[in-house]
Amino acid sequence: MHIRDKVYLITSNAEAGTVETLPLADSIEIIANDHLIATDLCFEANQKVCITSETSIETIANRIDLNRANAIQNLKDKFAFREILSKVYKNYQYNVVKATDIEHLKVSEKMVIKPIKGCFGTAVRIIEPNTDFKKLSVELNNELLKNGSVYSESVLSKDNFILEQFIDGEEYAVDMFYNSKGEPCIVNIYYHPMPRNKAYLHVIYYSSKGVFDKIYDKAKAFFIELNKLLGVTNFVMHSEFKMNETDLVPIEINPMRFGGMGLGNLGYHSLKINPYTCFLNDTEPNWQHIWRGNEDAIFAFFIAYNAENKSVNAFKPNREKLKQQFTQVLLEHNFDYQKQLAFAIYCLKETKENITKLLAIEFDDYFESNYP
Repeated sequence: MHIRDKVYLITSNAEAGTVETLPLADSIEIIANDHLIATDLCFEANQKVCITSETSIETIANRIDLNRANAIQNLKDKFAFREILSKVYKNYQYNVVKATDIEHLKVSEKMVIKPIKGCFGTAVRIIEPNTDFKKLSVELNNELLKNGSVYSESVLSKDNFILEQFIDGEEYAVDMFYNSKGEPCIVNIYYHPMPRNKAYLHVIYYSSKGVFDKIYDKAKAFFIELNKLLGVTNFVMHSEFKMNETDLVPIEINPMRFGGMGLGNLGYHSLKINPYTCFLNDTEPNWQHIWRGNEDAIFAFFIAYNAENKSVNAFKPNREKLKQQFTQVLLEHNFDYQKQLAFAIYCLKETKENITKLLAIEFDDYFESNYP
């Protein structure tokens, strides 16, 4: 089957947001994951392909060149990924624990536990010596069962967890790709502040000149070192980091996609940067020029989660009430909240003061009874 020079975007019904907020471009060809499975279509090493959801990662790994397929395997398996990290960060420590052994865990310091394969922050916890591990075991199992109805075992594993040292610092995320020469090209950087309610872990990411100034050089240096180990070209990644006083340390890398649920499109709806066009053309945006005149601007991506303590069968979201909390809405896209884990996503132009207020949000307050 002949393939033209485009970015081929593999989509899935399991996760909404990316396609619905996609910047318009003739250079993007959308292929449904189910359709891809039903064909013999494959992608050569020089062809640009990426996905919208973790649920397509196994499909695409079987349809691309061996080099990129191996990189996917090494990055998605958290144990293999941490073996790579230990080559870059010599003091990096980690271990694997079975789900059935969590209730008997004992730790001597603050650590992080997460599924060996995971997404959307599912079953990720910070643990300490005084953690109630029996209670934790039940909580993690319940969360995996709930989100496991949306994500398959190949995306969200239930049996094995990574136990790793806690890296102090603030969280950031970077959308980037390795171009046809294997050079890293950054298409957005986000700060990920922590919400008051950890059930809404990914509620806000935001981008600004200050965020770029703090992270850009360190991120670029890391990606150069990483590709000495991966050796990939034409390869998209969404990476999450912790930044302490001196170091930017990766905590997770999601291959073959930009930020999920539409996060990767924030740059387009705020600054007209199309990451897929950049990928196709092997070009990185001129960030110094782009931020000129936008030095004080803050562009935020907001996920409106479903209520934590109210059933989606008996309650519905009040979207208008929520929008009154925002400074300026650049984009709104609503979800079928009974099929997704959130009821809407927004691209916003915000202030730091209002972001602080939004981080304290309780979505139970924005769900009302279906019955008068």
